[in-house]
Parts: sequence; structure tokens; C-alpha cells
Amino acid sequence: MIEALKEATVEKLKDRPITIQGTEGKVRLSRNEYGVPLVQPEKFIDIFYGLGWVHAFDRGVELELTRLIAKGKAAEHLEASEELIATDIGMRRWNMWGDAVGQVGKLTPEALKTCEAYCKGVNEVTQGKRPFEFKLIFHRPAPYTPADCIMMPKLIGLVDLTETQGWAEKLIVQMLQHGVSLEMLREMFPYLTDRPDAEFLDILMQVKLNEPIVPETKAWSALPRMTASNNWAVSGERSASGKPILCGDPHLDSARLPAIWQEVMVRCEDPQPFWFAGSTVPGVPLAPLGRTNHIAWSPTYGYMDVVDFFVEEVRDGRYRRGDEWHDFQVREETIGLKKGEPRKVHFYENEHGVLDGDPSEDGYYLCMAFSMGRGRGAGTINHGLEFMMAHTVEEALPHLAALDFGSQNWVCADAEGNIGYYQSGLSPVRAEGSSGMLPMPGWDPAFDWKGTHPVEKNPHLYNPPEGFINTSNQDMNFCADVQVCNLPQNNWRARYVEELLATRSDHTPESMQKMHYDTYSVQAREWMPIIKPILPGGNARADALKAWDLRYAPDSVGATIFENIYLEMARIVFGEQSLGSEVMTCLMDEVIIFADFTASFDGVMLREESTWFGGKSRDELLSVAIERGLATEAKPWGETRQVMMNNIMFAGRFPKWLGFDYGPVVIIGGRATIPQGQIFQTQGRLSTYSPTYKFVTDFAEECIYSAMAGGPSDRRFSKWYTSGIADWLAGKYRRMCPKG
Repeated sequence: MIEALKEATVEKLKDRPITIQGTEGKVRLSRNEYGVPLVQPEKFIDIFYGLGWVHAFDRGVELELTRLIAKGKAAEHLEASEELIATDIGMRRWNMWGDAVGQVGKLTPEALKTCEAYCKGVNEVTQGKRPFEFKLIFHRPAPYTPADCIMMPKLIGLVDLTETQGWAEKLIVQMLQHGVSLEMLREMFPYLTDRPDAEFLDILMQVKLNEPIVPETKAWSALPRMTASNNWAVSGERSASGKPILCGDPHLDSARLPAIWQEVMVRCEDPQPFWFAGSTVPGVPLAPLGRTNHIAWSPTYGYMDVVDFFVEEVRDGRYRRGDEWHDFQVREETIGLKKGEPRKVHFYENEHGVLDGDPSEDGYYLCMAFSMGRGRGAGTINHGLEFMMAHTVEEALPHLAALDFGSQNWVCADAEGNIGYYQSGLSPVRAEGSSGMLPMPGWDPAFDWKGTHPVEKNPHLYNPPEGFINTSNQDMNFCADVQVCNLPQNNWRARYVEELLATRSDHTPESMQKMHYDTYSVQAREWMPIIKPILPGGNARADALKAWDLRYAPDSVGATIFENIYLEMARIVFGEQSLGSEVMTCLMDEVIIFADFTASFDGVMLREESTWFGGKSRDELLSVAIERGLATEAKPWGETRQVMMNNIMFAGRFPKWLGFDYGPVVIIGGRATIPQGQIFQTQGRLSTYSPTYKFVTDFAEECIYSAMAGGPSDRRFSKWYTSGIADWLAGKYRRMCPKG
């Protein structure tokens, strides 16, 4: 009977409910009118069995592709291209899979049981009939394991999040090597307070950069010797219902199909009534954003500095500690290829981390320490399960703070009327005088980390008197017991969110939804009083800019004119006056640096005088930027923000009429608007910053409101493949109630 049930259900979960056998009882699966799965198990543990089943059924290709990339096995099973080989080598450097295997033994009995139930649900689907994409490439997924459940959050915490901090710190070294003075760097990075002596500065000039952020083929100038997400909660005092409202809109890459997130609803009566509605990530047995009958939560990236570089002196393949020389631990990895002989790569490790280069040549190298890398991961599953089961914010916050996959700002609300916030992450205890932004001498143990600060010292808030909490990737050190962040994004979005929250005491789900689509720019509000007096008269574009309402609406020409001027100013200040035009073009168009850390560049440009200005005043340079910007064509903003949403497997290789890709769509907003719409290149691929999922819940109701950049399924021929996109673009939210 059970085998017959399995055979019948692995065919199609379309519009009719089905029942499958879980680990301890039966599980009923159905879809609502939006195609969102509802998992209804007889026994609580089978929530996770059912979640694994629907992840594998609706998102089996996405789940497997992500796992192959995380393991560094994409070139072995997908395509032996040089791009995928480089990706595999990069993933093997972090050794996430090997570390995750070692973390399984640190799972609590409850967490292990959860992972095993989830894996069983995944494997019931993936070990049966394969999707056509895998038949095309003769690939059969290996069984899913608890180690995979640990590895996937580690991937989420690393890629394009923790990595960007490391890239910024490596860029600082590269800037020093090309003539940018410490004085100039301190203007750009206010938290850079280090006072290195002349001898160590000379050593930094000699460091070999294995993969520089700006390719050495770019021409640097000779310098003068003087170079995404929101969440918020309001208390009942600020809502029309008298109950807390929580909102989240994680900003990730929306130029892809399927959507990164998969919405799921759960309802279970054993051992007590429990329901959940919100967003999950295929491959992870826990929910990063959502609402239960007791609590709601949403994350943003915390920008905690959890990485540092140490300079290693290498001689004869060994590294120095004091006057002694030691052997590296050599880790050999074999990169399998779908066609061709496997490639062997070697990573050289010590107590700091993995060497950035090959020590066969004497010299100085960087070695990156990562406080949330080796020996981490099990804590995310252990504590993640606990916070999902919490009944109050006070119960949930310690578990959210203890999640060890990465730095996130967690905002919560509960049915009892409380709101709270905690930042997860392990902040290193650094040597006195070290900001974490300049490398430290690895041979001197005085500069070694002295462990990590207790998570209780991380930024946190509980029922603040103003009646609201907001994080938008801004500097949250103000509510921490130790400084954890040194390179945040600007506070433009946070300031505007807080202005809107503070202006009324009758917020509703509808007012929050409107905020999600508000394209007003505080950055433009700061710049326009500086720009306006310099604008020429009798110029149509100048007149249009003067009349601009500071909103990045798709039909706005003023937004485009402002951007033309602003970007010209950046090219002049950091290109022509300092780093070189090629270098600045690279930072703006080919890597994530300018998009992610615009605040650092903006802080310099807003100064009336700066060492970056080459002896000129800001207004002199701005006058040139205005002249060039006004001479540039100005289309409506939306025409400049169009992207295709490409299938993650085929990446735009098929003609559009086949339906694997969708678009073009307009990415609304700009770098400083609540919906932070940015388009840029990173690691050779087109990426976006965009709210991929918009979530609102009011504790006066047992439901959620949401809009998502995609549908529930990754199956091209499913009606649920692109079903949510039109509503997401139009700002039309769906109301979903797991209890019916």
C-alpha cells in the first residue's frame, strides 16, 4: 500500500490534493490558488519530511544545481567549462562540504532527526523519476544527507555576502600598492583606524595578490602622495489593529528563474496546533523568513566583519612564526570533469586559513581568517529549529543570535505584542589597534584573534520606546556592546523607512505594502541642494532635474539625469583624479564593489574638500560632472533598468519563445530607495539587487501578505513557473492563510 502511494504521488502534484507516507504518519499535500504548497502532516516531525518532498518536487533542479556548486562538483556533472572549473576551485577553497560532514556529529538529537526526515522527503522524489534537464546531461542526483542540510546555509552565508567584505579588504591592499595613501583610505573608510609602521607598510606593498579585485591589465593612475535588504516591525502602538506588524523584503538576484525562494505553508495539530507561512530555500530544512501562530521573523545582511587577512612570510614553501618556520597543511582536491582528465588542485592552510596563492615562490602572501568558516554550521540547524518553535520574541532572539552560518539582522514580532532584534554572527576579538580592515602580520602571535565575542554583545533591541525597529544593511553598532561592523552600507534606506514609520500610529498591511514600492531617494535629497545652484539656465535637462520629485519611478527622466551626473562625478573623483579611469570603470561595472559600498565613495564626494580631489574643490569637479551628465542621453529610468529573468540551468541559451526565460522586466528603484534596484556585474555574471520576496504580516490576522519574483515551480511547462511575476511587478500582494 505504501509503495503504491509513493508510485502514485511522484507523478504529479498538480491541482488535486495527494497523500503520501511520511516518517511517522501520513502527510497531505495540496496547493492553494497561487500554487503554493500546503503541507499537513499527522505528526510534527513530518513537517520536515513534507517540506523536503515539496522542495524536491517543485525545485529539484534548483536544489541539485546549488548543491553541486557548493560541493565544487559543477564541472564534473554539468559542463567542463573553464568558468565552472574556476567556480569549483573557488568552492573547494572554502571546503564547505568537508566541514559540513564533520559538523553532522554536532547536531542535537532533535536537529538530526529533523534533517533525516527532510532528507527522506527529498530522496523520495530525487531518487525516482528524473527531470528532463538531468536526463539531457545524463546526471542522477546522489541521495541528500544531513551534511547537505548543513552545507547549504554555509553557502548562503558566504557567497556575495561574507565574500564582499574580503574583496573590499583585498581592494584596500591593492589600492595601497598603487599609490593610494592611508589618509585617502581613511576618508573613504572611516572605521579604518590602524596605524601601521613604515616597515609593515612596505611589506604590504610587496604582498602577492593571487586574484586582485581589479585585474592588473587595467591601467592605474599615478596618485599624488597626500584611494541588500530591509526589514522592520512596529508595535501595536503604531498599528491600526493594535497588534505588531512585521515586514521583510530580502534583496537578492531577481534576474533568474526559478525564484531563489519557495513559499510554503504548513499546518499540524500534533502535539499541539502549529502553522507556518512564509519563504523557504530549497535544500534547507528551516525557514529564513515567515510567520507561525506565535512569532514572525525576517533577516537582512548584517555586514559584520567576520573575515581578516593576515600577511604570511613564505620561504622555501614554509611560513614564519617568530623566528621559526613551519610547514603548511596541504589539502589536495580533485576537480572532476565531465569530459577530460580530472585536475588536482592544492590548498595550503595554517591556523589563520587558506593561503591566497602557491607558496612555491618566496615572498609575502595573504591568508584569510573566517570566524564562521571551519567548525561551524551545526549551530544553525540546532538553533534554527529552536527559534521556529519559540512562542515569544524573548524566547526566539537568543537562538537567532546563535545561528552560525553568517551575519544577519533578525527582526521579530510575536502574538503577545513584542518586537525585537538581534544580529547573528561571530565577531573576532582582535588585537588592540586593529580595525579588521588592514591585514595583520601573521608571524606575530600578538595579532592573532583571541577567540570571538559572545553573541550577547552583538547589536540587539527589545521593545524600543519609539515603537519600531528597522534594519536596512546600515551601521548597527549603536546598539551593540562591541563594535562588530566596519564597512556597512549607507543609511539612506534606513532613514527613510524610519521617517515613514515614525509619522503615523495607524499602520496597516496596505501601508506597509506601499512602503515596499516607494522609490523616494534620501541620497538624492542630500545631493540636490548641492547640484541645483550649479545647474545652468536654459537647459531642458537641467530644468527637468530641478523639477524632479526625487523618486526613481520607471517613467522618471529626472532620475536618469541625476544618475548621469552622479556617476560622472564618481568617475572624475575616483577615476580621472586618482585611481585611473579604467580602474574606476572596473569597480563600477565589472565587480560588486561600487554597488555594495557606494557609501564609502559617496562619503568622499560629499566633502567640500578632499585629498581625492587633486587640489580642486568639490564644486569645480561637480561642474564638470554636471556638464557631462547633461550632455548624456536621458531616457526614462525604467528603460535603463531592464533585465531578462533567465533559467538557472540554460542561462539564456534557448530562444525566448520557448519560455524558459521571462522578460525583460523593469527593476524598480535605485541604490538608495527602499526597493534597492541595482544592476551590476559580479564575477563575470549579470546580477541585480532587488527585493525578490516581499512579506507583510499583522498579528491581528492569522495570515501573511506576499509577492514573489517567480512561481512555486522550476518546471518550465508548469503553470506555476512564472505565476507570481506579474503581481510582483505590479505590487499586488496575495493573502494566504494556512488555517483556511
